[in-house]
Amino acid sequence: MTLQRPSVDVEAIRARHPLPEVMAAAGVELQPRGHGYIGCCPFHEDATPSLSVDGVPDRFHCFGCGASGDVIDFVQRTRNLGFLEAVAELDGGQYREHALTLVRPGPRLRAAPDLAAAAIASERAFEINQLAWEHFATPVGTSFAAHYLQRRRGLDLEPLTHEFTGQRFVGHATHGWAALTEHLKSKGLNDDELIGMDLAMRTRGGRLIDTYRNRLIFPITNASGQIHGFIGRDISGHPAAPKYRNPTRTPVFDKSQVLYRPTHQPLAVDAQVLVVEGAIDALAVAAATAASGTTQRVAACSTNGVSASPAQVQAVLALTHRPPRIAFDGDDAGQQGTVRWVAEACLKQRSPVLATRMPPGTDPADWLATHGPNGLQDLLAAPSGSAADDVPTTIVPGRDIIRALLYKADDPIRDAIDLIATLASQLPSTERRQLLRDSAAEMTRHGWNPCDTYAKALEEAMSEQPNHRPAVWRPAASPSLI
Repeated sequence: MTLQRPSVDVEAIRARHPLPEVMAAAGVELQPRGHGYIGCCPFHEDATPSLSVDGVPDRFHCFGCGASGDVIDFVQRTRNLGFLEAVAELDGGQYREHALTLVRPGPRLRAAPDLAAAAIASERAFEINQLAWEHFATPVGTSFAAHYLQRRRGLDLEPLTHEFTGQRFVGHATHGWAALTEHLKSKGLNDDELIGMDLAMRTRGGRLIDTYRNRLIFPITNASGQIHGFIGRDISGHPAAPKYRNPTRTPVFDKSQVLYRPTHQPLAVDAQVLVVEGAIDALAVAAATAASGTTQRVAACSTNGVSASPAQVQAVLALTHRPPRIAFDGDDAGQQGTVRWVAEACLKQRSPVLATRMPPGTDPADWLATHGPNGLQDLLAAPSGSAADDVPTTIVPGRDIIRALLYKADDPIRDAIDLIATLASQLPSTERRQLLRDSAAEMTRHGWNPCDTYAKALEEAMSEQPNHRPAVWRPAASPSLI
């Protein structure tokens, strides 16, 4: 006997259940953009909006992880259902007893805060963020967050809180719908201020609710201790909840202009900067430096994702004269992010970086949770010529530099010689040799080193370079960046 699949009018399903409404009701916060919406993808760790919704009618597509489809595909993914089960969810029980819970009580499209934000002065914005932080970082909130990190991620904050007495590193947003909103209103804030600072949003029914719920809260501060905004890390475990949430643009927050740094202590002349993907990674590195007594020699920072703007790269380069180390997660997104960092720092800003490649499926916080503060040395080890699968390996990304350059070079040999000679002159001898060797190998692989033409010309160019590393010559970053 052959079972026939019931006929499904897909176009009618899409018409009855608009994709943006279903996604917004599932907890995906959407912002109008062009002909559709954008938001953080719920299917991978997405700190910046990489999800396009309705740009192509009735379709979604993530430019980060590649997830795409229509409203039925979305329900299948978020609920782990088959095709017919997803249709049943959408149509309220045609094939199952339970009606869809995703679509009701309707979407919560976040109100664009631009107009409200425009009326808030920077001084007032910092004041509002401080009031919000006092709500997130109560003794109960900080204790909950610290215990959560220790229990779930093996991250012990005690050495950090001991060294930086009185500083609160992580708070907690409860699951209540309007806990922060009610607290801030009791302090005299009005609705426009809450929306303008992206601390609250309106539901379809007009009710004001919190934008941060059931999340760990990490404050993004500057060297003066002012809070530019908050990173919220989901702890609900709901498959549709974005893992990380950043504010939209406010009078004092622009994601492309800030770095997350757990601490802002003065750094030693020979300090190293470790750039990681997420706030938990950065906090784990900071805790390891406190436990090992190296807080002035190692600085951790994050751009809250694997992408970086020119301003963020400049801010990282300004922290120390040593090349920063890019230590992203051991997955495809982390590798691609490292390549983007190489392109921005090395090609556009002509400053060298080192790449610390994590074992597959591992991030820096995982490594430090397993190996303790001693594991920090693995992240800071001297560059080696090859990568290993079981330990973090630091390399001079010469091959990545050449691949990025060849993608857009007008004169590959001339452009490569000019760039590599400039970068090599800023490196000590061991790293310099690795860069020259790997760049030559990659040029050979692409056919741009016939009869060692490139290698010989590069050697000649290097002989004309001053045989010293430059002093701290990079422009200082503005306070908002660090």
